[in-house]
Amino acid sequence: MREPCCAPVPCSKLLLLCLLPIVLGGTSGLMRGAEPPARIQAVTDRLTYNAGGRVRLRIVSPLVEEQRTRASYVFSIRFAGEQKPIIDRLTLDGRGVSATDYTPLWTIPNDTRTGRYEIDLRIDDPKTNRAEFVPLCSFVVHRQLMKIAVHVQQEDYTSGDSVGCGVQLENLSSQPLAGLQLEFSERYWPWIAQQREKVGRKIATLRRDITLESHGKLSESFAECGQAQGADRPVIKEYGAVVWDRERKTVYAIAFTSPVFINPPGVTIPRPYPAYYMYPNIGAVNTTSYRQFHSEPYGGAIQFDLTHTQFPVGSGTAAQFTLTNPTDAAWRQVTVRARLLGPDGKELAARVVADHFDLDPHAPAQREEVRFSLPPSTAGLYRVAVEINAATGELLATNMIEWGVNPLPRSVLLFCGHEDDEGTQSGFIRTLIENQIPLHLVYVTSGDAGSCDQYFARSCGPEEALDFGAVRMQEARAAMGHLGVPAENIIFLGMPDGGSGQIWYDHPHAADPLHAVLLASDRAPYAGLFRPNLPFARDAVVDAAAALIRQFQPEVIFTVHPPAEGHIDHIVNNYFVVKALQQLVRENAISPNLELRVDRIFSPKEHPATPYQYEDHEFYVSGAAMALAQEADWYYQSQGGNRSEGNLRTWDQLPRTEGYRKVLDWSRHEGWNER
Repeated sequence: MREPCCAPVPCSKLLLLCLLPIVLGGTSGLMRGAEPPARIQAVTDRLTYNAGGRVRLRIVSPLVEEQRTRASYVFSIRFAGEQKPIIDRLTLDGRGVSATDYTPLWTIPNDTRTGRYEIDLRIDDPKTNRAEFVPLCSFVVHRQLMKIAVHVQQEDYTSGDSVGCGVQLENLSSQPLAGLQLEFSERYWPWIAQQREKVGRKIATLRRDITLESHGKLSESFAECGQAQGADRPVIKEYGAVVWDRERKTVYAIAFTSPVFINPPGVTIPRPYPAYYMYPNIGAVNTTSYRQFHSEPYGGAIQFDLTHTQFPVGSGTAAQFTLTNPTDAAWRQVTVRARLLGPDGKELAARVVADHFDLDPHAPAQREEVRFSLPPSTAGLYRVAVEINAATGELLATNMIEWGVNPLPRSVLLFCGHEDDEGTQSGFIRTLIENQIPLHLVYVTSGDAGSCDQYFARSCGPEEALDFGAVRMQEARAAMGHLGVPAENIIFLGMPDGGSGQIWYDHPHAADPLHAVLLASDRAPYAGLFRPNLPFARDAVVDAAAALIRQFQPEVIFTVHPPAEGHIDHIVNNYFVVKALQQLVRENAISPNLELRVDRIFSPKEHPATPYQYEDHEFYVSGAAMALAQEADWYYQSQGGNRSEGNLRTWDQLPRTEGYRKVLDWSRHEGWNER
């Protein structure tokens, strides 16, 4: 869906019109004058344009006639992050402002830099002979070299059938492309190790040494592109075609087919659902677990406030709760007691909260609080048990709250490869928020590839990838917002999904950035980034990471990898951060003893060996914080979050620990992972 053209952040996927107040007359800031402000609304006809294309603009709100005649409206265009216009005094095809049509504004030269551009509106007032420049809109320029489409000859196969396919290639550039290889396989992203291993030998090379002249096309059908692989039940497969260079190092284009249904001979049930449905099949439908997420003993007579259940060791803490009598009989002269239980279940302290008071049937809830001091050094899961006893000693009601207790840092900067990679430390994130510890999250890539084709139900080009990256950034803000992280503490660098390996190894300098295959750009094209148009190059990413570390001066830095270590972005995310840290140590900007944490390595086979020494730790998380973490994951709808909601973990099934490793000697071993 087309985004509105506005500054500073586009409203992707929602056609929200951005309003800018413009006042005619005056010179300081927005021009001062007696006339009321006119609201200018503008939108471009596309999210992103291929170099050589034409930018068309529509002014959505008509201007009153007096404003039309008193001022002339011209435009200038800047490369985002720069102040000097690259082109000035543009008008809308000589016709001035149009409120109804998309009017040509600028024909993009073929050699224009890729990235984001800003449109400024210039208002010249002939009465005052003064002008004002107002940031109005933004758009993106990409340079797509090749377009590809692939389809299979039918949608249903029996296991063992040959799969026929058709492929169409088009050279979009003004130069010939030679030595191309065309491959066909089950759907995979070349930069994810597990997916590469899964397709393995099933990759079929359909054509070698293809040459496409400038703007040339190739359309060809193949009777045997692969074989329908099934199991003991019906499955859904997607296939894809990849165009490589002669050395099979650079990907020129990727496209995927629509879903293909494969049945074993004579077996047609249970019918599977595509990945974007909540449940993979009918047998997985959950009708019970949501009904009793966690128990409400004694009719909910004692209800705890669960907004703060994570505490630092040695702190003074408070359990807040309400009391009510859910029965039809009056409770007279009751006593309320609270006990603090340690990680081993032993009682550490006891308090009488209230004594000799009455609770009438179904009366309004009564608020209470009990305070305890936690031991100074023992981390773990603590519990506070509250009981209501009758004057006779009879137990009328009881309930318990769980606390996660850990040593806590003073500030944290957390780097993620993609939006959703922070999930292994969601409990830690929630702990920082509950205890008002400064936290900033940095997402290195914008995840523009992962599931983009499934989101749009078609293969993704530059416009879809750009829009999908905005979707993933929106999901991250929502997920982290559910944990309490302010939106202004979430930072995006805008690197291409899957490109970190090439950026790290093959494009060390900003003068020679990577040209990303899906975004068709060599600079970060998104709005609202930490640095506009950040080049897809190692030194640019490292410098950005170093600037963030220098700005926030965290006590702890976390680089996050999910359990599947094989995605190159997860691995190289750590490389960027460590190189930035080593650079700052050389500058005496930080201490070599700054604490660096990473996730545990769940599959050493899929993770490159490192020279570092590690120290393993457990971080304890209450059930209440883990419930929030589970819910936060549901906001990642494009990454299967809706399916996670369908596989809800009950209170007892939620984990209560998150593991991490300290990197003890990160300041050493420079250059071991470079070439």
